[in-house]
Amino acid sequence: MLIINRWTLTGRLVKDPGVPRFLPSGEAQLIFSVAFNRPLSGKGVTGKTEQASFFEVLVRGRYAETISENLRKGSPVYIEGEAIQLAYPQTGEAPPKKRIVLKARTVQFLSAGVDIPAAEDPSGVEIPE
Repeated sequence: MLIINRWTLTGRLVKDPGVPRFLPSGEAQLIFSVAFNRPLSGKGVTGKTEQASFFEVLVRGRYAETISENLRKGSPVYIEGEAIQLAYPQTGEAPPKKRIVLKARTVQFLSAGVDIPAAEDPSGVEIPE
């Protein structure tokens, strides 16, 4: 059976991405939120004609640092990646809580005027596993 787990998303950052945290291996990791509006249509739709959807995106390595340094709230981005499940740290006897995030393979900065060094060209940088 063929299993496909590929997502593409175009949206805007919900807030400033913040500072990446560093894993024990020394690799940078950043989780930021992206939102987009989708139109509502059909019978009975009145008033609000769009609905916002929010996604958390995980990036690692030098690209996490580049995003942190160059993108801000409202910056438009195009993301390709796969959905993965992360677990929150368990506290006490409660069962662990889990969330689904988009692990980015490619992030493209869509806004003009973002100065990215040539080695960090966002037009198709592959995110290491």
